[in-house]
Amino acid sequence: MMRHWKWIAAVLLLCLVGGGAYLTVQAKAKRDSRQITAVYPRAKESFVGDPMPFYDQGKFSIYYLEDLRNGEVGFHPFSLLTTQDFYHYTNAGQVIPYVNQEDSPERALGTGSVIKDQAGRYHAFYTAHNDTLSPKEAIMHATSNDGQKWTKQPKDTFKASANYQANDFRDPYVFYNTSAKEYWMLIATRNAATGVIARYTSKDLKQWQDQGVFFTNDMNNDSTLECPSVVQFKGRWYLAFSDQFDRRVVHYRVADKLTGAFKAPQQSQDYVDGAGFYAGRLVTDNQHLYLVGWIPTKEEHSDRLKYNWAGNLAVHELIPHGDTLVPQVPQAAAKQITNQQAALTDKRTKLPIASTARSVTLTLPASKNKKLILSVGDTNHIVVDQRAGKMAYYNTALTDIERSNPMTETTYQAAADGKIKIITEDDIIVVYAGNQAFSNRIYEAKKTPLTMQLQ
Repeated sequence: MMRHWKWIAAVLLLCLVGGGAYLTVQAKAKRDSRQITAVYPRAKESFVGDPMPFYDQGKFSIYYLEDLRNGEVGFHPFSLLTTQDFYHYTNAGQVIPYVNQEDSPERALGTGSVIKDQAGRYHAFYTAHNDTLSPKEAIMHATSNDGQKWTKQPKDTFKASANYQANDFRDPYVFYNTSAKEYWMLIATRNAATGVIARYTSKDLKQWQDQGVFFTNDMNNDSTLECPSVVQFKGRWYLAFSDQFDRRVVHYRVADKLTGAFKAPQQSQDYVDGAGFYAGRLVTDNQHLYLVGWIPTKEEHSDRLKYNWAGNLAVHELIPHGDTLVPQVPQAAAKQITNQQAALTDKRTKLPIASTARSVTLTLPASKNKKLILSVGDTNHIVVDQRAGKMAYYNTALTDIERSNPMTETTYQAAADGKIKIITEDDIIVVYAGNQAFSNRIYEAKKTPLTMQLQ
């Protein structure tokens, strides 16, 4: 207690003697706290939910649902991270608030999108959600002159037409169709007991007309197709959506025209990561294609429990190969982190703990009989099985893996050169192998080194 009072006295003395300098330092510290340097960023006081990336004039503005976990009645404001390289971020904080009232349609904000009109004005479209109302969801509109200070436009609110389930009507994605000279809005909803993506159109971004179903669930399940997005890249159109009920992964479809037909890739699986990455939205700067999502936290922040909602922002750069999209760490970020090579043997090789981002490149042997085991402690293991064409994460003893179910898993096609890249940062581990990424969070990695071995 005495030391505490001495510290306060010292601060007061500094204020009296050099008040101007003290205030300057404080202001600089506040500004610096807005800067985040990370491959997988989040604000210290919260977690990143569904992202809504928007590219304009050399900068990516990544709006997202901020998961504050603060116990308030309302939740999930729009917050904003900006970046030019997916490694250095500026945290602009909350930009569109929820309404902290039990009976407000905006008690929770849901996923949406941001667009700039022909006159340079910004428009945000988002979901208003309240489980106690009927219907639970509506599409709302806000406008801005700078993309950060927003004015809500409640008169532009609309709800589902009779063709769709009113309680599942969300995640608007808006873009300008240059051929049709009109704005299109894709909405995740349901029709005939299955997930569909509806299409609405507008000339003025205020009045919207239902144009029917744009895409119907083709996965042999009835999942809602959450967080849809569609972009044109290098002459082809790519549609992405998240599987709400089944595998909980981000799927994609490919078409030569915006009007379709959108088809799953023929030469590979139709997703680029496992269930440790969700709500991915596509965005392009016309030179590169990215998928922007989040890596979830776990219940009670315990490795033995399931993944839950929201966590850290995560971005894959996508490289087209035929109709397949191959993920990699964004190269603008990869150039700025520590990169190292590591040799694999049948004995465990230890990598020192690193709280900052690091990239490690491995080469698997030509023999398909070997498995790569990435371990953190005695009960967290990522297995890269070449023969089975599968990557899986287990929270169990290594000797019990054969009779245990993985926490997450994904199939993959090995690269011809056997190269594997591992990105580690704090408690996040992402493996890039062949045509697939595999993202996971392992809390034990904060205090226990990652080891590698062939088995």
